[in-house]
Amino acid sequence: MSTALKLPVPTEIPSQQPPAPIRLSENEGRLRSEFEAAFNDTRRPGFELHAAVWNVTDDLRHAGQSAESLVKRVKYIAAIPIAFHYRIGYRSAQLRLRDAVERAISLGIARYFADEGG
Repeated sequence: MSTALKLPVPTEIPSQQPPAPIRLSENEGRLRSEFEAAFNDTRRPGFELHAAVWNVTDDLRHAGQSAESLVKRVKYIAAIPIAFHYRIGYRSAQLRLRDAVERAISLGIARYFADEGG
């Protein structure tokens, strides 16, 4: 004995649009380039990473974001070089990037909780 079940089929099928990409601010772009430099082993001497992290931290803090949001955003920005720059010697590149990310998170957290006056 077979019973057929008729399911209603919607007349319009909603289109599945991917979410809009998250655009990086100018400061986040600078931080991304520092992560790419660490990944590709072309880091420049100086405090470029520090300045980039501090600028991103200040932007997020002024926007009212939490420290946890800062950490997530830094990790998101750091994930971009891995996604687009897969190369031979990936293991060493990943370790360099991980070191840069850990330093960036430490600097960002310190800056986030620092007094406004210095």
